[in-house]
Amino acid sequence: MLIIRFLFLSSIFIISLFSNVELSLPKEVIKGEPLVFSLTISANDIKMPKLDTINSYSVQEISSSTSTNIINNKITRSIRKIYSLYPSKDFEFPSLKFIIDGKEFFTKSQKITLKNSQKTVSPIFDLSLKTNNKDLYVSENFVLTVVFKYKKNSNIVDLSFEKPNFDNFWYKQLPNTKQYEENGFIVQELNFLLFPLKEGILKVNPLKINAQIIDASNSYSLFSNTSSNIKIYSNELEFNVKKLPSNTNLIGKFDIKASVDKSKVKQGEAISYKLVITGNGNIEDIKDIKLNIKNTTIYDNKPKIKAKYEDGKYKGTYTKVFSIIPNDSITIPKIKIEYFDKDLEQVISKYSDEINIVVEKNNEIKKVELLQKAKKEVKEKQVIKIVEKTSQKDRIIFFTLGIIVGMLILGLYFYVINYKRINKSNETSLIKKVKSSNTKDELLKILAVYIKINSSLDELIFKLEEQKDIKIIKKEIIKKLKELKL
Repeated sequence: MLIIRFLFLSSIFIISLFSNVELSLPKEVIKGEPLVFSLTISANDIKMPKLDTINSYSVQEISSSTSTNIINNKITRSIRKIYSLYPSKDFEFPSLKFIIDGKEFFTKSQKITLKNSQKTVSPIFDLSLKTNNKDLYVSENFVLTVVFKYKKNSNIVDLSFEKPNFDNFWYKQLPNTKQYEENGFIVQELNFLLFPLKEGILKVNPLKINAQIIDASNSYSLFSNTSSNIKIYSNELEFNVKKLPSNTNLIGKFDIKASVDKSKVKQGEAISYKLVITGNGNIEDIKDIKLNIKNTTIYDNKPKIKAKYEDGKYKGTYTKVFSIIPNDSITIPKIKIEYFDKDLEQVISKYSDEINIVVEKNNEIKKVELLQKAKKEVKEKQVIKIVEKTSQKDRIIFFTLGIIVGMLILGLYFYVINYKRINKSNETSLIKKVKSSNTKDELLKILAVYIKINSSLDELIFKLEEQKDIKIIKKEIIKKLKELKL
């Protein structure tokens, strides 16, 4: 056995000894994977070729190492470099020129062929892609399940799952992963939610897992345990994706509702109009909804979309809030949403309710009853005089204390007056108006003209729409107005 190992190592040594330039290059490469090649040069004086690009493909240097060998009292330097590039089609790897110890050396050119990966068939591993729906519409969601099996007692050192790249699909990984045992295998399942982005025949290319296992069959190893790297490929899936009808980009089932916080307001007051769309499907593709109503001033917030995969469906809610200040009585029109119902094979239109808003004019003044306070009888109080005798010394002490207390009270009075005067001088007329406002509508009316002056102030104004108690938000607005010196 030792003789065999010695002969094996000697053959490698002799090949390297008589070779100045050694190029290690594969003839075939899997589509989408890098072409990795290495160069080993042994000499004293080495001039490398420039390898920024090869056949228009960008070349990346992965690693580089240098060693020095002494053979028969002769010093030889050895350089080993490893490179990678990503080819997109078959090409010819060119001949490379080296100048070694003043002599020119050329490598041979070689044709590189790209091939599709084939599903790995192994008694130890299995990687599969599964789905229950291959006939789809654009933007229709479906679940793709990745199933990886490996033998329970296999000597696995490391496993790495390469991040999938689902071309022509929008996707997100679902949290419901599984791991279980089945027929002597450990089984792991990952689920992905995919949405096709265009029509046609679309493919999900094979996924790959890199495995490193202990190779117990290698009896020629100088070490007791050696490991080998294995690439495990899955099958590919093909989908027939049809185009949605031209008048919609939504598919699923949806409902739409609208509401206001009040239907009767005074002139100049604002109303809060909320639009809510719920359902299952590609709810994140709902286009931003705008309002255009005559004789109104409209401010809108950004829509909030919440979605999650639940009970086998992608469910969600689209919410948008508008602040509307009408000049006259108005009607908020119906809002339409259209979607394609796959079960019915037709486009469905749904509408929100039409809402009427009544505006009271300023000249419609309500009569206010004045309440008079009842007069209370004031009884005459009996005054009881108590005469105390005091000495001259006590009078002097009381007089002195009275002067001191009087001066303190007078000083405190002037301090308070001066403090109030300074604070009032710092307050602008806008801040005074904000402080004096008692309702949300009054405050919105005061601040409406200051929208789009500052983004932070805008957020506080829009936040005011959602608050019932305005005390806290009013303090924040006053603080921001002081910062902006408005």
